[in-house]
Amino acid sequence: MTLVKKTFLVFVTAFIVQLAIIAVLLGFGYRQSENQWRQVRIQQAREMAVSILSGDTARQETTSYGGQIAIYDANGQLVTTNRGMGMRGTMSRILSMATRTPVYVDNMLVGYYSTGEESFGEDSANKALLESMAWVFVASLILSLGISLLAALYFSRKVSSPADRMSVHLHEMTEGNISDPIVPHGSDELVRIAESIESLRVRLLHERTVRAQWSQDLAHDLRTPVASVKAQLEGMADGVLSPTSERFERTGRELKRMESLIDDLETLIRLESPETKLSMAAIDANSFANELAERFEAQLMLKSLRLNKTVCFGSFIGDAFLLSRAVSNLLSNAIRYGDEGGQVDLSIQEEGGRLLIRVHNTGKPIPPSEIPKVFERLYRGEFARTSPGSGLGLTIVDRIAKLHGGNAMLESTAETGTTVTLSLPASTV
Repeated sequence: MTLVKKTFLVFVTAFIVQLAIIAVLLGFGYRQSENQWRQVRIQQAREMAVSILSGDTARQETTSYGGQIAIYDANGQLVTTNRGMGMRGTMSRILSMATRTPVYVDNMLVGYYSTGEESFGEDSANKALLESMAWVFVASLILSLGISLLAALYFSRKVSSPADRMSVHLHEMTEGNISDPIVPHGSDELVRIAESIESLRVRLLHERTVRAQWSQDLAHDLRTPVASVKAQLEGMADGVLSPTSERFERTGRELKRMESLIDDLETLIRLESPETKLSMAAIDANSFANELAERFEAQLMLKSLRLNKTVCFGSFIGDAFLLSRAVSNLLSNAIRYGDEGGQVDLSIQEEGGRLLIRVHNTGKPIPPSEIPKVFERLYRGEFARTSPGSGLGLTIVDRIAKLHGGNAMLESTAETGTTVTLSLPASTV
């Protein structure tokens, strides 16, 4: 069922329920009015009987009874009736057979009276009132029904129109058309839905652009070493190049670079999967830092670098394997691009309720224009194009930080060197 039909059905149902409630209230009001009318008629009949039987002429002039009434004295003899006598001097059969009600004045029986059966609707005034009410009710019913139907149609179309537009946009998005923006329109709820769809569209458009660029960069990064290895092997096969150990070593480096790129690519794909789950556990900060220092001891010695560790607290919560992978990527970059004979700093501390893991090195700074791009997939700045690496290391670092609910930041100046910070929320501490 469409939204228009559902809204229309709700309005019609509400109208029927409202009509039923009004009918019940009118019926209740009619019964109340009828009871009150009967009480008044009984009071009028009694007052008329008292005034006639007591001979109070002044009171007779102010009392009246519009229905059939017969008044009898204490002996049961007819005194008067307002309907006159029928054939052979008899009263209306209905009136003569009616129950006689005794009349007392000062606790003394002075007579009786009887009244004919009457209904509320037979009274002329009541009949006119009921007819007027019936016409008003029918007119109100028709008018209310018309207004309700028009209101239902208007509001259902007002709701369904932007909903239909969003449905069309969503269908186009499923067909791959995500270039047309969605303009929020309608009620607050529909506006929020439209804004969410627009955010999704922008994200999908960005992902498409990134994916296309990533595919191009990946093809380029794989094509270059593959072409180099192919040329080397073909040259040696044709006898153009000599199969020297240096040439085999160069070919091995190219193959190792491809292997590293494929491994990093596989890791990043796994980290970006929605099914990725962290193995959270307590991590001893000192042990964590010491293991990293031991892992990179040989690389540090090759460049005569010193590793300075600063650990300011005991333990924190996180995925030990992934965090170790992230910090290893940072230390590897710091050693690769650091000045020979310089220093690499690794610090783990808490600031403002956040866990901060910093890796700092001195060396050639990263140009300011490249800093916003260093965490993008396969991005390698001008200073890094001639060095080994997949271009995915910092992307993996950033993804691991986000999986922990944090983020990665980079600062680089000629005066202070380059610092990469993993900032994790207090919940991981």
